[in-house]
Amino acid sequence: MNEGAPVMFHAGGGYGPGVYVMPMERPRQYGLEVVPTNVTGTASPSTPSTPRRWQRRDRQKDTAFGYDSDDSSLSSNASSSNKSGEKGECTSSNPDHTAAGNTAQVLYNAREWRGRRRDVRPQRRLAPERFFKATYPFQVKFTPDDLLNGSKYDTLSQEIWDKFVKSQQTEETFRKKMNLWRYLYVTIKTIFPRYGLYVVGSTMSGFGLESSDMDLCLHVRAHQHVEPRPHALLHLNYILGYIRSFDPGAELIQAKVPILKFRDVRNGLQVDLNCNNVVGIRNTDLLHCFSRMDWRVRPLVALAKLWARAHAINDARQRTLSSYALTLMVIHFLQCGTSPPILPRACDVLRAPPRGPPAAAPPHSRATLGELFLNMLRYYATFPYSRMAVSVRAGARVCVSECRAARACKNDPHQWKLLCVEEPFDLTNAARSVYDPDTFERIVSTFRDSYRRLSAGLRLGDAWPQR
Repeated sequence: MNEGAPVMFHAGGGYGPGVYVMPMERPRQYGLEVVPTNVTGTASPSTPSTPRRWQRRDRQKDTAFGYDSDDSSLSSNASSSNKSGEKGECTSSNPDHTAAGNTAQVLYNAREWRGRRRDVRPQRRLAPERFFKATYPFQVKFTPDDLLNGSKYDTLSQEIWDKFVKSQQTEETFRKKMNLWRYLYVTIKTIFPRYGLYVVGSTMSGFGLESSDMDLCLHVRAHQHVEPRPHALLHLNYILGYIRSFDPGAELIQAKVPILKFRDVRNGLQVDLNCNNVVGIRNTDLLHCFSRMDWRVRPLVALAKLWARAHAINDARQRTLSSYALTLMVIHFLQCGTSPPILPRACDVLRAPPRGPPAAAPPHSRATLGELFLNMLRYYATFPYSRMAVSVRAGARVCVSECRAARACKNDPHQWKLLCVEEPFDLTNAARSVYDPDTFERIVSTFRDSYRRLSAGLRLGDAWPQR
């Protein structure tokens, strides 16, 4: 298949239900059998007298965006006289031609085939419903039985649940994002055939909100000695020229990880496109696994994002927390801030076999949403930021000095200053955008004030900014 072609994975194969973009196997090369001839130029006795055919090996059918890219869907620019040659037959119709002529014709057809590049644009337009065969697995339409337990946190838990149900990413928005991704994939592959396009972030992890941006990863093959940031800026500038044809307001943010931001005006979608940040593909799969382990994980992550946006501390460009860093902080709290833990370590999640008998269930925490959210505010209001870092990989607090000393190609010791959240794969600081002392103090004071007010009133509005 073409590199970066989107495929459908289901839970039985080790992935959660949904649409994923994965690098697929390239089509196998065709073999060519040359007919031997004797000195006189006639065919050998063992040579059959039927027209020669190419010896084709079996290969998998290509599928991209739900389009079947078999032999019948090759470029429509090819003439009908060449179709028999494309399928492996000699174009000559004279049964009395010599073997030498046969061989020359076959070799000519082989050169013609190798010189023709497959048209990556689909020739058949299928409905999106045929591509999106799986039911959207993320939108919650039921109320858990153990949402309320008769405690003093019931009112707060109900308010949190109602806010989550109203703000979660709907199936309609998900389909719009997938349609946009399909259009961009086909268009970009037409202009830049060696590019791959992956959907990452909250859209696929299960933590998406109705107002969340769409995150895409542009994958370009590069040599190991190439500097990643200049290489990413080069290719994103190529894409920027095309994107501005339908969004003049598109901009390229030259951060440590460059991002191309543009907007789909038709559907009202904000898109963030990075280049070769392949770690986002891996952590999207990891977060998707966490989102399915307990029904309380997604509401808590959604509420943390909404709460942080209301307090203006959820924007990495403004030197505050990114949504990814907030998600890791919530998962870390559920790993070591509750007794017993609700979520396991990331290394245990990654080592889990895709199939097989389930392991023994750990002791289950019966804490409600309201109690967990209140305790999370207290956890980060009293967190020892100067000495310890948040680690989802270890499922515990780790020393900042240990994070600085980690040997990783992208890990810079100067990243670990104020608020430290370890990225579980490349071991960098996911909260490195918080480098201003005043901004850091404002974030910590927001946790403290919200905990103080919420613990006094136990109403969700108490944790929001007071006017």
